[in-house]
Amino acid sequence: MYKFLIIIIFPLFVFAKSAVLSNILDGDSAVFKDGDKNIICHLGDLDALEMRINKKLEEEMKKCSFSKENFITAGQESFNHAQKLLKIGTTYEYTVTRVLPNKNLVCSLKIPKGLHVEIHPYFDQLMVSRGFALPYVIYSSKEDKNTLLKIAKGAKVQEKGLWKTHPNLMQCLVEHRYSLRSLR
Repeated sequence: MYKFLIIIIFPLFVFAKSAVLSNILDGDSAVFKDGDKNIICHLGDLDALEMRINKKLEEEMKKCSFSKENFITAGQESFNHAQKLLKIGTTYEYTVTRVLPNKNLVCSLKIPKGLHVEIHPYFDQLMVSRGFALPYVIYSSKEDKNTLLKIAKGAKVQEKGLWKTHPNLMQCLVEHRYSLRSLR
């Protein structure tokens, strides 16, 4: 039975699809219009800071002794940068890589051609390389994990994005994520 389900469902996740961006929710989530369906996608293997009070933000505030305002300001910077990279109404190519427990999809989003695409053709790579998100590599392939961690290390060393504006906050978040121990 499982083999049958894998044969039927797996192809849905492998092939690139395209959809129109209809809303950017935060630095790592967006809504796409695919035909008559709205699809909420977590945009790859990255973790952007939160812009609103929620359980994740409250947990991070407990681990890192920074104010709510400090976290939200950093989350807003991440969101603003995502808005610079993505354009509502534009069609993007994406591949679904997995499904989150909340039923949202994790989508590897390809950025349309441009100078930045030569080095980092995917949204998660671009956000991490510019220092506006951290890699979320727990479920990544070994190759993707190594790529994102290398990119993140470069952003940290070059003090890009939040590594420049909120270095202590970013460092605290890295310290509390086992998967990011190579960035310490």
